[in-house]
Amino acid sequence: MDIRARIQAIREADPNFWRDPRTLEVAKLAWGAECHVNPHGVFSPCPKEIVARCGKAVAEVGICRVRDGIFVFCTRLQTGNYGYSYAPSVWVDEPYATEEEARRAGIRELIEGTVAKPGLSKAENAELSVLRARLMGQIRQPTLF
Repeated sequence: MDIRARIQAIREADPNFWRDPRTLEVAKLAWGAECHVNPHGVFSPCPKEIVARCGKAVAEVGICRVRDGIFVFCTRLQTGNYGYSYAPSVWVDEPYATEEEARRAGIRELIEGTVAKPGLSKAENAELSVLRARLMGQIRQPTLF
């Protein structure tokens, strides 16, 4: 059974999974976590890298090595008036086999987050558009021709 399926089974077996320290220990075992996992299930350390910037807009990806061959990511997107961020967690994250795979997945997530937002100024949406283009440039596959 893969990690995601094991975590889903743990969540379904205990509706209060996020409160019970024993359930967290079972989840940590499912991941085989060698990194620190706090009492809320957050993996750490998760150093962040700025992957794109334009004006006040910043896009970051954080990568955490859970154990050999297992990596997770988190993202942060911030403009002058909009933003989000989160930490990687045993309860919701997807495992990746390499740091680069996790980084690319984080960039793909940021691309989705950089679509124009109603309520932001034209300047902020323009910054998001530039961020999006810069992020897309990082995941394009190089061609041989």
